[in-house]
Formats: sequence, C-alpha cells, structure tokens
Amino acid sequence: MQSRAAIRYAKAMYDIANEENFINEVYKDMSLIKDLYSDSLDFKSLLSNSQINYQDKKNAILSLLENNNTITEKLIDLLIHNKRVPIIGDIAISFIQLYNKHNDIKEATVITASPINDDLKSIILSKINISDPKSISLTNIIDSSIIGGFIIRFDGKEYNASVKQNLNNLKKELTN
Repeated sequence: MQSRAAIRYAKAMYDIANEENFINEVYKDMSLIKDLYSDSLDFKSLLSNSQINYQDKKNAILSLLENNNTITEKLIDLLIHNKRVPIIGDIAISFIQLYNKHNDIKEATVITASPINDDLKSIILSKINISDPKSISLTNIIDSSIIGGFIIRFDGKEYNASVKQNLNNLKKELTN
C-alpha cells in the first residue's frame, strides 16, 4: 500500500505530465522505476542508503532511465529537496495505477516459476478472454514454489493451473 505522500506526488506528476503532453514518456520512466523497485534489491538499497549523497542517487537513478523526461528529473529533484527519495518506487506504482485508470487498462497478474516471454503472455491473455490485449497490463511474478504452470489473477478472480495446486488436489483425492 502506497503512502498518502506517494499518492499525492503521483497525482501531481500525472496532472503535470498530462498538461504538458508528456504522459507516455513519464509513464515509461515510472514503469522502469517500478520494475527496478520491484526486482532489484540493489536499487532499493541505493534509495534508502543514507551514506550516498543525494546528487549521486539522482545521477544513478537517471542513468538507469533510458530517455528520462524533464518531469521525471524534476520529481527526483523535489524528492531530494524534501528528503523523500526512498518513496520513488511507491510514487511510480501510484502513477501507473492512475495512468491505467484514466486509460481503461485493467491489471492482471500471472505467477509463474520462471519468466514468461511475449508469446506466452499472448497465450495467457487469450485464456482470460481479452479481446484487446492493450487494455490489460500484465505483471509477471516469479515464484519457484509453484513448481510449474501458472496462476492468473484478474478482475477479482484467480485461476490456478500450477503444478503445486494439481499436486495438492491429487493429495486431497488420495486421502479421501
């Protein structure tokens, strides 16, 4: 759950990016920051490490972004000024949620034992009967404990086709 501060920063950024017609560019920056925040312990350590000065943090974050937008850079400057750099991951998550809401994009999560490629994403989206794949933001979570198969969470429902679930079902049948 994002803090109220992260939500306020994200809303302000969304409004500014929308007004200045940089919404898609800022969305790309926020998506990359969200992915780094979710996947990299080193990135989280960089954000929270008080031994690293703020200018070095800013340079490190901007170097990770491909074509960072000036709005993103101004956000980082503001976070440095307010000593709030560690919440940038939550701001990115909140920004993406706002973007998805305003663009009628629903979020779906697929949990697999290993990363999935674009072809597999298409197959998974076809399983949940999506006519327009662009209307779905699919997040892939890696969880080796499911052994194989996948779990899809979409629109308040869960479809569990994992090997672990199948083994548990078989175990229940054998004990009854």
